[in-house]
Amino acid sequence: LGDRCAAAGRLHEAIQHYKQAIRMEGDNPDHHTRLGDACLYAERSGQAISHYRRALQANPGHGESHFCLGELYRRFGKLKAAISQYRKAVKLVPENAYYRYRLASAYTQNGNPEEAVRELQESIRIAPTDAFYRFWLGDLYLQMQWLSEAIPELEAAAIHSPYDDYYCVRLGMAYSQCGRGEDAVAIFHRAIRIQPNNASYHCLLADAYAELGYALRAAMHYERAGDLDPYDKEYVRRMRLRNGLVE
Repeated sequence: LGDRCAAAGRLHEAIQHYKQAIRMEGDNPDHHTRLGDACLYAERSGQAISHYRRALQANPGHGESHFCLGELYRRFGKLKAAISQYRKAVKLVPENAYYRYRLASAYTQNGNPEEAVRELQESIRIAPTDAFYRFWLGDLYLQMQWLSEAIPELEAAAIHSPYDDYYCVRLGMAYSQCGRGEDAVAIFHRAIRIQPNNASYHCLLADAYAELGYALRAAMHYERAGDLDPYDKEYVRRMRLRNGLVE
């Protein structure tokens, strides 16, 4: 009942059901973890941390509780404490790709990209056809300026999730960055087939045509883009800056 109420957004009811389950079954770590999650979503962070800790008192080897505690610590800026809990979760549940992704994300935020790469590589070993992990490893390589490593991962992401326009655009920017203009044009066209009215994509495709010297085609897509709204203008600016392009 608690899970059903939580899924329906009825958090107060979910909390009461989880508490009832604990009263009936004692300190079950699964119940404490679910109760902690419900408290967190209900903005009761103090109660959430208490129940995650009670779950770990009942079972120190409960990987999900370590992970949830790491998420809570990270939410409040305690990055080192979060990493410690993520590492425990990964040690206890080594085949959970998402736990490793979150640890990699924390490592990146903490300025340890090499450690992040290792965790994302493990996520991909566990879930080799999941485009999400391929994309984030490729994106991390781009941040590290490792273009030759980034492109195969971004290509794999685009293959495994062929209708994700954002994956296409990031791959297109990577192609542009390493001088593969024709490939960039092709993948930008694919993004536009998915989102034909996205003005920022037309603008980035126009940039790619301009880099290749196709002035008329570039002009056509700049015209199609028109005056960008503030969101699209900022998006294009960020994409161009990543590639070192002058606006």
